[in-house]
Amino acid sequence: MDWFADSMITAFDYVWDRLTGRLTGLTDDEYFWEPVAGCWSLRQDAQGRWQLDGDGGGGPAPDPVPVTTIAWRLGHIGDLVLANFATRRFGDGKQAGARTDLPPHASTVRGFLDEQYQNWRSGLAGLSQPQWAEPLGPPWGPYAEANTVDLALHVLDEVVHHGAEVGVLRDLYAQRATLHG
Repeated sequence: MDWFADSMITAFDYVWDRLTGRLTGLTDDEYFWEPVAGCWSLRQDAQGRWQLDGDGGGGPAPDPVPVTTIAWRLGHIGDLVLANFATRRFGDGKQAGARTDLPPHASTVRGFLDEQYQNWRSGLAGLSQPQWAEPLGPPWGPYAEANTVDLALHVLDEVVHHGAEVGVLRDLYAQRATLHG
């Protein structure tokens, strides 16, 4: 691995440790807490599978996008970001969303996230220097000319962005009794 790959993976590991460190003590009540009406969350469908509200439906997101629960944010990071992009870039090339079992309990979320992260991380670690710069190609549609550096930066942004939101929701949950006086 070259210095660039080392730096990129070091940044991912730092961000990952910060996110997963914030999950210590997470309960089911907090995981599914809906701080406002109309939140998107993780819910069971008619077949008993746990699905993310509104994510991956193929259409445009509503404007404004609903507030999302911790369960939604962590499911999004694990499934639609890490599992999806790892499978598409380093696996069979198909979107992972419908194949991933999302964690219905706070006690199982860390294992789920770590598994998806390790798949993503090992894919990055296995790239040669030239592979980082190769175009993603036609299966990536409008992002065909983007490369793995672009994709990795997008994934890092998603983990930082939603990880920070999880931290804020945990802080708000801890102070919920004082939110309304």
